[in-house]
Amino acid sequence: MSTDPRIAELSAADPQFAAAAPIAAVAQAVEKPGMRLPEIVQTVLAGYADRVALGQRAVELVEENGRTVARLLPQFDTITYGELWERVRAVAAALHADGVKAGDCVAILGFTSTDYTVIDTALGQIGAVSVPLQTSSSASSLLPIIAETEPVLIAVSATYIADAVELALGGPAPVRVVVFDHHPEVDDEREALEAARTALPAVTTFAEVLARGLDLPSAPAPVSQDADPLTLLIYTSGSTGAPKGAMYPESNMTSFWRRASSAWFGPSDASINLAFMPMSHVMGRGILYSSLANGGSVYFAAKSDLSTLLEDFALVRPTELNLVPRVWEMLYLEFQSRVDKLVPAAAGEAERDEIEQQVMADMRQNLVGGRYIKAMTGSAPITDELKAWVEKFLGIHLLEGYGSTEAGMVFFDGVIQRPPTLDYKLVDVPDLGYFLTDQPYPRGELLVKTEYLFPGYYKRPEVTAGVFDEDGFYRTGDVVAELGPDQIQYLDRRNNVLKLAQGEFVTLAKLEAAFSNNSPLVRQIYVYGNSAQPYLLAVVVPTEDALARWDSVELKQQISDSLQHVAKAAELQSYEIPRDFIIETEPFSLENGLLTGIRKLAWPKLKAHYGPALEDLYANLAAGQAQELRALRASGGQGPVLPTVLRAAGALLGPSGEIAADAHFTDLGGDSLSALTFGNLLEEIFGVEVQVGIIVSPATDMGTLASYIENARNGGAQRPSFSSVHGKNATEVRAADLTLDKFIDAETLAAAPSLPGPAATVRTVLLTGATGFLGRYLALEWLERMDLVDGKVIALVRAKSDEEARARLDATFDSGAPELLAHYRALSDHLEVIAGDKGDENLGLSQEVWQRLADDVDVIVDPAALVNHVLPYSELFGPNALGTAELIRIALTTRQKPYIYVSTIGVGDQLKPGTFVEDADVRVMSAVRSVNDGYANGYGNSKWAGEVLLREANDLCGLPVSVFRCDMILADTSYAGQLNVPDMFTRTMFSLVATGIAPKSFYELDAEGQRQAAHYDGLPVEFIAEAIDTLGIQEPGQFATYHVMNPHADGLGMDEFVDWLIEAGYSIARVDDYAEWLNRFETTLRGLPDKQRQASLLPLLHNYQKPEHPHNGSIAPVVVFREAVREAKLGPDKDIPHVTAPVIVKYITDLQLLGLL
Repeated sequence: MSTDPRIAELSAADPQFAAAAPIAAVAQAVEKPGMRLPEIVQTVLAGYADRVALGQRAVELVEENGRTVARLLPQFDTITYGELWERVRAVAAALHADGVKAGDCVAILGFTSTDYTVIDTALGQIGAVSVPLQTSSSASSLLPIIAETEPVLIAVSATYIADAVELALGGPAPVRVVVFDHHPEVDDEREALEAARTALPAVTTFAEVLARGLDLPSAPAPVSQDADPLTLLIYTSGSTGAPKGAMYPESNMTSFWRRASSAWFGPSDASINLAFMPMSHVMGRGILYSSLANGGSVYFAAKSDLSTLLEDFALVRPTELNLVPRVWEMLYLEFQSRVDKLVPAAAGEAERDEIEQQVMADMRQNLVGGRYIKAMTGSAPITDELKAWVEKFLGIHLLEGYGSTEAGMVFFDGVIQRPPTLDYKLVDVPDLGYFLTDQPYPRGELLVKTEYLFPGYYKRPEVTAGVFDEDGFYRTGDVVAELGPDQIQYLDRRNNVLKLAQGEFVTLAKLEAAFSNNSPLVRQIYVYGNSAQPYLLAVVVPTEDALARWDSVELKQQISDSLQHVAKAAELQSYEIPRDFIIETEPFSLENGLLTGIRKLAWPKLKAHYGPALEDLYANLAAGQAQELRALRASGGQGPVLPTVLRAAGALLGPSGEIAADAHFTDLGGDSLSALTFGNLLEEIFGVEVQVGIIVSPATDMGTLASYIENARNGGAQRPSFSSVHGKNATEVRAADLTLDKFIDAETLAAAPSLPGPAATVRTVLLTGATGFLGRYLALEWLERMDLVDGKVIALVRAKSDEEARARLDATFDSGAPELLAHYRALSDHLEVIAGDKGDENLGLSQEVWQRLADDVDVIVDPAALVNHVLPYSELFGPNALGTAELIRIALTTRQKPYIYVSTIGVGDQLKPGTFVEDADVRVMSAVRSVNDGYANGYGNSKWAGEVLLREANDLCGLPVSVFRCDMILADTSYAGQLNVPDMFTRTMFSLVATGIAPKSFYELDAEGQRQAAHYDGLPVEFIAEAIDTLGIQEPGQFATYHVMNPHADGLGMDEFVDWLIEAGYSIARVDDYAEWLNRFETTLRGLPDKQRQASLLPLLHNYQKPEHPHNGSIAPVVVFREAVREAKLGPDKDIPHVTAPVIVKYITDLQLLGLL
């Protein structure tokens, strides 16, 4: 096919490469006009029958910890095109026999694989519609797709069986499930299948379907009334809105199987590819099927998280490198890592260059295989710097592709591809200042028509109408310049909403307004971003006063501090703060063209004027960061700790200006996830494990962090960690791991059984978490009790000093209710506040203070926890599990101290319904728990660990313990302004009133379309605090667990709460159609001012994608708690209270008091 000498050389020297050459006769045969998809597929698979088609990583079955697991082998199991056809034919026959008809939807959930390809291809043979689901999405976010497509079958890989069952049961009607990529010998997979079959009888395996189909006659060719029937739905959500299904008719699918055409990938001399992208992504699907159409071989990456990708590359040695920027960057980071390990500390530039060349040569040959003949990047922008490195590394041109799910491929390297593009045009974007009359090139939004343009979004005619103009051109939303006929250069997004490299969307105009309107040092600011970068830059015009007061160096530091202050006050996210900026002394004006006629920033002119310098700044920052990180890893541990910690924070977070020793990580733009990276970096430098809880603690600044590291390096006691207790990188944790001897010294444990019992009268209470929502009410309860006996509450508050700790607690009570503050102050004679941290060694206290607590405290009340639903258990182990052990040590010193522990109902999230009860030993009830990246998995596990440790203490010496597993904690009616603003319920109440709309029902309607009785599980915070303080102290030897839930089947749910708000005079209109309400609701929330939007339900809206199934009562037994409440005559009704209208209405008045409504 090619005259390229490299192709000839590879063909002669590499039998596999030569065997992958396409056969012209096969390519010609499938180009015959009028051929339908089933016939085209059959022709390709028959034409290459003896060739290797697909390869999947081989596994061996091994025993680990008494369980059978599958371990990857460094080889692939392959099947030929002929074998692929045999499986496709059999599966198609079986599905047809099971009643799957042309036009039926079949959802597929799993990572790309041989089985996945067989199922997906078989659907085309019978005319069914494939609906690939994103494995990165939660089941709750996939349910709207199931509801919309109503699949007759869900095919799922063994990894996602539980999600598939949830989808099958949660959809319009329960559907059948077929499990593929299933190893029956692997214990986890076998047990998951058994559990699925218990929940949903109609579950079978791919192997069973295949075996049945082999004995059946071939399915007949599908018959459709449509000339070009629907074949595929690719769901995409973009930056906003519910998922939308882009419709792919049969003609679009045939383009993948006709490699000679120019749909996505043109002709190739040999297609040996590594498939790592999901089938829910059109690029991943295109790579797979176009490779098969070319007679090539496709090998599937072993893991969807790309953790084995470099190993997979080396095994496959692909001939085509069709990658995304993220993978190119992965290769670059691997290159950097290898170079850094080889370059001597005193190496000069020449020596480094030589080593870089050696590493590149080795990676070319031994990592990517040395036989690639073409390379392409697509799906997202790539930086010029990364592209230059890739081309230097590969030694060939890197093709840049531009396309979309809706339009297919449009241009390569800025050149419109004809075909498949039929026509294109630009239209003015006056609000951004882009016009066809612009010089030197016309500029505007790109609209296209292509051969494979999608017909629209499934069941979304209004949305579809909005993306086409009156002439049928598709609106891409991208602003481009036309450099010449069919020559296009990407410029901007029309809506000025920029998607950063990590996937976060930022509204640049909003940020410009926030900084220019609120910083006293900023006269004007132009915020700049690049979708290939994870952070923003800016150009700042200082005020005249600022220019006069400081020199350039000090001025930049002052402005940087001011931007941080504004961001904190406006509650901006860390990625919304420019990492660095250029200072411009000449203001933007009409005269210099940088303002429009209405005095708005002229973004195109600003971009043209400052863009090159800002891109240079990106490059310089990246180079500086890489160099600094390299230096820190190489020699940072040899120097003083504090300067190195400051350098590391600067290198990672990149704030402009100096970092002070008293700076907090979060004030520098860090969050819990970047703290995870920072902790790993510090461990690389110093060899000291630094957990997230320490880094983000209010009591930890850079100086404190440095002291912590110095102490650990100087022989400070090594504290227990997730790794030392459960094993490094454990994916399962056991209650048996959590023995007290791993946390508490032998002397304390030996003495515990003979300690004096608890004090007869409680006069001194140690309280943690007093600055939290529940904690402040527990503090008031105990202060009132101590006032009666002239006792004392000692509040442990995270801070650097006792004075700062007291100020934090005082501010908690000075929050909108004068009578609350007055009551708190009146009781404060019985309050002592000390600076400490539950998660620190000795609670962060001096030995003298610690011993005083051990001698004086009568009871421990512990609601404190690092509440984070994203961080893993390994990071929450320290503040939550280890912190509980620290308090147990206090409880077992001098004399026993009853321990009152606030846990979470989330402890039950891994238990089967009916097994999560109050009177069971948690060590038996939940003996083994999974560690994964599921929502709140880490938090639930960390609270479970605390319960286990308390059970151990109770067994050891009869320590009295009470555990309160709380569900939703609602506001109370006593004090104004007391809300847990970030929680889901508060956000919901706010959003309903702020938008003025609610659905007819939050729950599924009955057969007549009417509301059904449902119950919302929540209790007022005052009642919970009273119950905890009243029931908490147990008799010696006792261990009590309470489910602090609302058990009433009273029909009081979200619908009734809306009724109460309407009756109270708030304007809320009901919307009959739930989907219509959700769409209007989200649109209105997105249009709210920034402060209100941040308080809204938007971040949690995935929980409202469909009406809930009505449940009238609590989700777990509340027998023990209710009996105890009744016996103690707690609450106004001497029983667990119902939710009442005053509680709900007070949410709105409190939100008004706080200035949010």
